Amino acid sequence: MNISYNWLNEFIDNPLSPDETAEKLTLIGLEVEEIKTIGSSLEGVVVGEVLETKQHPNADRLKVCQVDLGSETVQIVCGASNVAASQKVAVATVGSTLPIPLENGEFLSIKKAKLRGETSEGMICAEDELGLGDDHEGILVLDNELSVGTPFNEVVETYTDTIIEIAITPNRPDATCHLGVARDLSAALDLQLRHPYQELPLKLMDDPSDSTNGTEVSISIASPEKCNRYAGQLIKGVQIGESPDWLKRRISAIGLRPVNNVVDITNYVMYELGQPLHAFDFDLLSEGSIIVQDFDEPVEFETLDHIKRTCAPGTLFICDSQKPVAIAGVMGGLYSEVSDATTNILLESAYFDPGTIRKAAKAQQLQTDASYRFERGIDPELQALAALRATQLITEIAGGKAVGSLTDVHPVQHPTLSLTLTKSYTNRLLGTSFSISEIVRILSGLELKENTRTEEEIVYEIPSFRPDLTREVDLIEEVGRLYDYNRIPKPEHGIFVSSEPVNSWEQLKSSIRNIGVELGFREIYTNSLISEEEAALFGEPESMIPTLNPLNSEMSTLRPNLLHGFLKAAAYNANRLAKSVRFFEVGNVFHSSKRNPYHEGIGEETSVLFGLSGARYTEQWLTPPAMYSAFDLKQEVDAFLIKLGFTSGIKTRLLEDGTLEYTFKKMALGSIQAVSPELQQSYSLNQPCFTTEFSLNALADALNKMPEKKFVPIPKFPPFEFDFAVLVDKDIQAGKLLDQIKANAGNQLMSVDVFDVFEGDSIGADQKSLAFRLNFLDPNKTLNIKEVEPIINRIVKVLEQRFSAKLRG
Repeated sequence: MNISYNWLNEFIDNPLSPDETAEKLTLIGLEVEEIKTIGSSLEGVVVGEVLETKQHPNADRLKVCQVDLGSETVQIVCGASNVAASQKVAVATVGSTLPIPLENGEFLSIKKAKLRGETSEGMICAEDELGLGDDHEGILVLDNELSVGTPFNEVVETYTDTIIEIAITPNRPDATCHLGVARDLSAALDLQLRHPYQELPLKLMDDPSDSTNGTEVSISIASPEKCNRYAGQLIKGVQIGESPDWLKRRISAIGLRPVNNVVDITNYVMYELGQPLHAFDFDLLSEGSIIVQDFDEPVEFETLDHIKRTCAPGTLFICDSQKPVAIAGVMGGLYSEVSDATTNILLESAYFDPGTIRKAAKAQQLQTDASYRFERGIDPELQALAALRATQLITEIAGGKAVGSLTDVHPVQHPTLSLTLTKSYTNRLLGTSFSISEIVRILSGLELKENTRTEEEIVYEIPSFRPDLTREVDLIEEVGRLYDYNRIPKPEHGIFVSSEPVNSWEQLKSSIRNIGVELGFREIYTNSLISEEEAALFGEPESMIPTLNPLNSEMSTLRPNLLHGFLKAAAYNANRLAKSVRFFEVGNVFHSSKRNPYHEGIGEETSVLFGLSGARYTEQWLTPPAMYSAFDLKQEVDAFLIKLGFTSGIKTRLLEDGTLEYTFKKMALGSIQAVSPELQQSYSLNQPCFTTEFSLNALADALNKMPEKKFVPIPKFPPFEFDFAVLVDKDIQAGKLLDQIKANAGNQLMSVDVFDVFEGDSIGADQKSLAFRLNFLDPNKTLNIKEVEPIINRIVKVLEQRFSAKLRG
């Protein structure tokens, strides 16, 4: 939110400069994101007189002017068509700065220059170049009675300000206005706070309960749970027109566009006090009625921005006796807005339920200054004061007269909260030694009402504009931030606090992340929300989980797997000439499921993905380039499972689509697959990609079923190594033969590997040779060929029976 330094200083006698003010605001919790200066004092701009003009010799659209500045006569090249001799003009002299922003964020500084070969010592200014308006059609021609050499800031009223942009956290709705920020600043600096409504000349200020309905205005609330309070003031005889300069400057400085005097005043009061207001053309309201209600069916409504919107059932509307005239708390309707023809207005000041406004604004993807404040929860006791403040300004600036008293319908009262603040607890948390009187002094500027006080504790009544103060620790935080945490001395000794033990689930995730890094992968974090079009690449739409209120069309569906994030990251890196990527991610995935531990119909589990894409190694002078293959990823996956704690029991199965499936005791763990060319094309990837995705839930269950690790001494006797090769059909997978060898080799088999594959015309076009190396070990003796040969014969016989394998000589 933008805060005007000048405006802020109307509430307090601020001794700090703009930069010091910004630093102090950040220290007390109102984080400043940017500071910028607007306007100019126009120092160095003087009244000059054009003595002579002649055509530029090298440019048709430029003129060379001789200009009297009082102290000297200078030559200035000017491109304005209306420049002429004998004119009094505003001249920016060499060295002066104009309020014209440049691309680097600085302002235009006038220098002596040559334009198309002619010297130019200054600039004859147009209205917009001086920050006085939007006109750039020609130079600003001044009153001929002005004296040459007069400083221009003595001729016109200049305006400069510093705008401080503050990031408002959702728990601080009171800081969405200048009064709220000034209140915090005054409390931190121990300054007197001036309220803008202290001198309202209306009776209601003396007794807010003395409000009766006006005879011409009828207000009723049909949905009190969504609208706790609605105040309306009828003002007749207003003259809609342009706002005075001070008001236009004030709202323009904070980034608002002046519209007309009434609308500008409602915006002014909103940024002054934090209460959104809306003005209706009273003559366009049927029967002078206001009804606050929602509907059970969708409503089509055209808002002030000329957009017809379909509003969902339950959306709260402001209606007259016949039709809706505004989406409550969000935006007014087109056919009740204040126009140049308006003479009578009804001023609205209401309190709407924050959740109701948040839901309506999000559904329409429409956040306005009003909804921004209503969503956070405004002061429920401010409505009458804000209406009276706006009424005062409207009658002063736009004329007219307030008719009757304020109509204030208040069906839901907000309870007052009291909190007890203890000295001992405050000092223990902050590491201070404050007395109760010091605590009271620190908090005095926050306008907390003191009920009772002892030497140990104080009871405060929390004001309605601070909904974030609900516990004692909230008050202690106020003490700390206003006193300044930097002033609290460092403790002389620390307090040992034992942390909560990390549970097994978090330990598993931490182990997986550590293993991923050890294996040379980089961890990525990707968004769990994807678009419908992206989700359709990974399954049927019925199996996807859509979000109810998506932020935008690109974030409308929960991801069914982690593959989308990997492909997007791989494509991003490939487009920036990355030769290869090795990524892993641990994250949650979602799918339709009847097993719903959290939400009905939604299954959620945690997965880990490893992915390779691109070149295993790039071209070198001794070696050609080589791309990653599925075997590279399989090697990494096998290492991952071993490091994770799987010493046995893992089985793999190659599916018909080329996917390699990993299981443990018939429980699916995950799989390795090559990304299809079609999917690669969808992500503009032109290099091979291989990914594996494992369920952490399944891995955790499998690890729990693993037998306990036992110590095995180093063998005293050497292993016996035996190699043999068989001929089989080309289509038979080596893994199937390995399974049979392991099943029939007995307990003495220590390991078995395929160490050679051969295909060629010498063994037949439809045949291949698979060579196996078996290692046998007996812990009690040295094995010999006589003991191993029967085992090999049994294995070969099984392979002959199952796969028609033939032993090679």
